Amino acid sequence: MKITAQTLVLAAACMAASASAQDSGTIPEPRPLLARYALPDGKLLVGGGPEAEAVAAAAGDRLSARIVGPLGAVPLLTQGTIALAVLPREMTVIERASVRRFSGGLPVSVKIMQGLHVYARSDKDGALDARVLPLLSAMLSDEGQARLARLLPMYKALAPADLAAGRTQLSAVHGADYEERAPGYLLPDGSFSIIGSDTLTEVLPDVLAAYARKAPGARFSPDLRGSSTAMPALTAGTTIFAPMGRELWQNDLDAFRQAKGYDPVRIRVAYASHGPRPDGKTPPAVYVNAGNPILGLSVSEIKRVFAAGAPGGDLSDWSALAAPRAPSGPIHVYGARDDGGFATAMRLSKLDGLPLSARYQALPSGKAILEAVAADPYGIGYATWLGAGEAPAGVRVLPLSSQEGGPYVLPGKGKMRGQWPISYFLNVYVDKQPGQPIPDAAKGLLRYMLSDEGQAIIARHSAEEDGYLPLDQADLAAERKVVDSL
Repeated sequence: MKITAQTLVLAAACMAASASAQDSGTIPEPRPLLARYALPDGKLLVGGGPEAEAVAAAAGDRLSARIVGPLGAVPLLTQGTIALAVLPREMTVIERASVRRFSGGLPVSVKIMQGLHVYARSDKDGALDARVLPLLSAMLSDEGQARLARLLPMYKALAPADLAAGRTQLSAVHGADYEERAPGYLLPDGSFSIIGSDTLTEVLPDVLAAYARKAPGARFSPDLRGSSTAMPALTAGTTIFAPMGRELWQNDLDAFRQAKGYDPVRIRVAYASHGPRPDGKTPPAVYVNAGNPILGLSVSEIKRVFAAGAPGGDLSDWSALAAPRAPSGPIHVYGARDDGGFATAMRLSKLDGLPLSARYQALPSGKAILEAVAADPYGIGYATWLGAGEAPAGVRVLPLSSQEGGPYVLPGKGKMRGQWPISYFLNVYVDKQPGQPIPDAAKGLLRYMLSDEGQAIIARHSAEEDGYLPLDQADLAAERKVVDSL
């Protein structure tokens, strides 16, 4: 095999990040876990596909099943509206990371039959709800295994070695008391829970304080630990709405759909970040090597570079681009992994859902993408948000245009911000059941966030590291119309 400079660049970038980073990264200080799964008759809720009914039956009169599908079960487990999630597969890295970000500990997996897993939350100390431990042990008992075999004949019983390993695993886990809480987003003090993005820790309290002066009867309690906690909470019904500093990832949407049977409604409240910035986050953007003289690209050209089958045909050489000062040479395309996270959302929302180009080289992190572009004169990369100082010196954000020939703009702070054609937003997702209005408290706060006063508060916080920018008049009018229709 011929080893090229591009091959070495790619290998070095792949070594720069680990696939398990989402499991081991820092998380906000976890709070005591709440149990919203205890029923009045003393039973605990278990969720998943139809296998959940068999698991509940195997536990005798101690569990009650809620059929929400395997995807829908994960966010409900995250928020503690079910005690156990029954999955005919292992959790993905993204799912484990989402549970961990909220609960403090990775979910505990217990294989109860070949190909069938039961998951429970653990707190930051690795403890499970003390009521759950004996249920898991019962499933791995000889009697429990016999019951499961009768109720789930489509699954094979555990091999003796797997059964022994599961029993040893549970013997090392300790139990803890979890505080019980009624399901829902209304807290004991009468306030409404808002769970979502940690990029709002500065601006949202100011918005809520100002709104409280106009609507003193509506009180809100924000719990801002990250966008990955927002949709699980909306799916579980533990937040009045879900504020996110990004778009929905496919796994977020699929889980909500499976649990609810319909889609959430999106309201854009502000433009997410601006840049390029040396002192704060730069929004998702297209990067080229700093030595590349090209002035910019149009959205249609971006699709033809990064996707396969876009109108006009795929672009594989810089000289084929219509933009001024385009160099000559092959286009080397870098981006994130299409694994249900950022790259999948980017492909669906910015590339019209087209498959990624055959030349697209998937790398494990934004840093790895930009390091590859910095080392490759023919490189172009699509990267997610970058913090201050994270972009290497050898790259630059490429100006873009909604039409060929320009004008090419950057996602800066000026009046042209609304013309950045691949904008990401501060999105608020609401659970709008067909034929039913959303809660008055949610509608009132959304209207205020989109009011001139609310947008002015957002503008005052724009210089912060996670600073958002207010919407332009066209986008603002469109979003106000959406809220009025809810």
